[in-house]
Parts: sequence; structure tokens; C-alpha cells
Amino acid sequence: MAKDIQKLLANVGLLPSESKVYLSTLELGPATVQHIAQKAKISRTAAYEAIEMLQKRGLMSSSLSGKKHLFASEDPSRIVSYLKEEQQKFSSTLSDIEGMVGTLQLMTGGIKPVVKVYDGEEALPAYFDQLSKANPDTMFEISNLDDVYKHLTSDTIQKSRKSVSWKSIKTLRLLHRGEIRNRRDDVEYCKLDETFGEFHGDISIYGDFVSLMTFIGHPVVVVLESKSVADTMRTLFMAAWASSCHS
Repeated sequence: MAKDIQKLLANVGLLPSESKVYLSTLELGPATVQHIAQKAKISRTAAYEAIEMLQKRGLMSSSLSGKKHLFASEDPSRIVSYLKEEQQKFSSTLSDIEGMVGTLQLMTGGIKPVVKVYDGEEALPAYFDQLSKANPDTMFEISNLDDVYKHLTSDTIQKSRKSVSWKSIKTLRLLHRGEIRNRRDDVEYCKLDETFGEFHGDISIYGDFVSLMTFIGHPVVVVLESKSVADTMRTLFMAAWASSCHS
């Protein structure tokens, strides 16, 4: 029976020495550390440490009888109150932690963006391969089409595009500078407002990825994986889209 009670006290959070001291003092009534240690069959040092912890938990009190310092276990009903208090603390702590998850994630190494760079002949195939693996249902793109058509052949573009399952992309929007040569029915087009300034290259936002491309000199593709960055770029894209297409 004593072992079963000790197991229950352990489940409440008491250490073995604390359980032994609490139960021993419960039987002894107010007693000195020496008597408690003897009853619990632990050292006086361990008894002192257990008593200190039990007092902090509100499960043991102390008193003076002449020159003797006596300790007594609180009524067992106090254990129920203690457990309820601990559950309330845990619930509050859990709520606080849940509210801080985003902040904590930003402090971890794993949240840092993953960046991959491809150049030369492997750049464009690598970009479309990454797009295929991401398999997004939405894709936003900002492109200087004049640069694309000037520096890449149609054959190169078509071969690279074959790895992507375009049917899975339900929404595909293109903000563009320059004229469209091969218009597709599954793409929403909008010409970028000239007031946004000059740029050369291409930016794609899909899933948790942002891909940046330039074709001047030789193709270079930078693929950045970061949900927070991708979400930010999506917001900026939608602002540019609203300004250019609904003004």
C-alpha cells in the first residue's frame, strides 16, 4: 500500500525522498528532522532537502517546541489543492508558450532561410525542378519578358517547363514588363505599372519558396526557402497587382 501511495505522490510531482518524508511525518505527527530521517530511512541531509521542498510546495509546516524545531505534514487534502494549483500554472504556462511559438521559432537555427544558387545551363532546369517538387496550387510571378525572350530560346524554355505539372497550379498570375508572345489560357496576365521602375529578371513566389532569376550575361537562379519571406513577397505582389490591374 505504501508503495502505491508513493507512486501516486510521484505522479503529483514529488521526489522519492519527499514522498518518504511526507508519509513518515504524516504518521509521526510533528517531529524533529532526526526522527523523520530515521522513520523515512534516509540521511538527515536528504531529509532537510525534502522538508525544504515540501514547505515550498505548501505540503509541510514547521513549529517550535521549546528549543526543538518540529515539522509536520499538512492534511492530505492539501495535496489536491497543490495539484490543482500546479495544473493551473501549467495551463497558464502552456498558453504563454503557445503565444510565443512564433517568436521562439525565429530564435532557432531551423527558421533561417535555405538558399540555393544555380547558374549557367543548370539554372533554368533547376528552377523548374524545384517548382515541380514544391507542387504549389498558387504561383505568382513578376517578369521582364523582354529579357526572357532576348536571352533564352523558346526551345530552352519549353524543355525546362516539361518537368512541372501545371494542372496542379489553380491560380497562376503574371505581372510583366514587355509584350507577351505565347499567351496561355491558364495564366492571369497584368502589365506592371511603369511607375514601379526598371528591373531585369524574374521573381516567382510559390509555396514556401521565392525564386529570383536574371538572364543577363548567363542565367542565374537563386531559390530561397522561407515561409515568412514567401508570405511577405506574396503580400507585396498582391499590392503591385492591385495597383497595376485595378487602377
